[in-house]
Amino acid sequence: MTSDFDVAILGAGISGLAFAHYAARAGLHCVVLEQDAEPGGCIHTVRTTDGFWFELGAHTLYNSYGALLEIIDATGSKDCLQKRSKAPYRLWVDGKVRSVPSQLAMGELFASAWRAFTERKSGRTVEEYYGRLVGRRNWNRVVAPLLSAPFSQPTGSFPADMLFKRRPRRKDFPRTFTMDRGLASVIELLSRHENITLRTGAQAREVGREGALFTVDTVDGSRTVARKLVLALPPAISARLLAKIAPAASQALARVDSADVVSTGVVIAKDALSFPRMAGLLPLKDTFFSVVTRDVVDDERFRGFAFHFRSGLSLDDRLDRIANVTGAARSSFLHVAENSTSLPSPGRDHARIFEAVEAGIAGSSVYLTGNYFGGLAIEDCVLRSRAEAERLLRESSIEVTSVNR
Repeated sequence: MTSDFDVAILGAGISGLAFAHYAARAGLHCVVLEQDAEPGGCIHTVRTTDGFWFELGAHTLYNSYGALLEIIDATGSKDCLQKRSKAPYRLWVDGKVRSVPSQLAMGELFASAWRAFTERKSGRTVEEYYGRLVGRRNWNRVVAPLLSAPFSQPTGSFPADMLFKRRPRRKDFPRTFTMDRGLASVIELLSRHENITLRTGAQAREVGREGALFTVDTVDGSRTVARKLVLALPPAISARLLAKIAPAASQALARVDSADVVSTGVVIAKDALSFPRMAGLLPLKDTFFSVVTRDVVDDERFRGFAFHFRSGLSLDDRLDRIANVTGAARSSFLHVAENSTSLPSPGRDHARIFEAVEAGIAGSSVYLTGNYFGGLAIEDCVLRSRAEAERLLRESSIEVTSVNR
């Protein structure tokens, strides 16, 4: 099977589908190839047969996500928003739930906090920057584990300016929210444009060039032909696929480290659990990096918990740990789901690597997007996709104003 499109996009996570959104609204016919059975990537909503849902990946949207909010406006899906109710994040310390302030050395914190007015993030790692703001003891005991939790990996060597970016907020959106059937609703809305063809179960085996066209051969024997090629895949996979057609970019991408994340989620009847209501639980030291709950979107019947584990544990070990932490018997787990994904681990030389990546794809009709450029947040993914889509339209002599802004 051979298909001909304006743009072939490999990867149907938020990055790939956001790129498809911009290109499709500009009139280009896009095919999005996804190796998994469902699109979403790092957005992984689990929906049970009784109508309950919970997240095994990204879980929160913010009214500071301006580019994503523009897409929500453009797709007419603002009425699908679900405001998150307030609930605390707690610490898990020596088998007990604790508050964050109870574990901080307040004297050290007050003695160090003044540096927030003088320290600069540029050129610093997360540990170098935040360690000076909170003090060494607070960093080692509390803050380092807290900052590792959202990314399910140690973040001390990350560039400091990739975390906690200040962005303008839109007051017509809730400060924090999700969608009424989970974040997968965003993925579904993005894939519905008439100029977007989504093919799941289509794993790219090899990409090549035939004159001015790109070919994408998948493991099922299909071939897709397109004028432009977009990779919205983990860096290691993109490096392998680009080895022949963009070797310099491939070599640079191969230098990006990554961390494998294994997430296990359970659903428990609400009346069978005495575990306190909270948005999430963050351990100072344990076999998991974090727990994210569904408590911020209340359900009268069920509660959902997603545990993001360190590698090396069996499913039985993970379920035992979930039972131990929540105080629920494994027999009370009404639904169990798993998800594995790979997240980038940017280091101090992140900027230099991507200067080489950009130079390697310049003028090649190859475009790259993902969560390993400006940051790992959903908004960073959308912003990168928008910038690359605008570059594609400029290089194709299509008015950039056709892209939704």
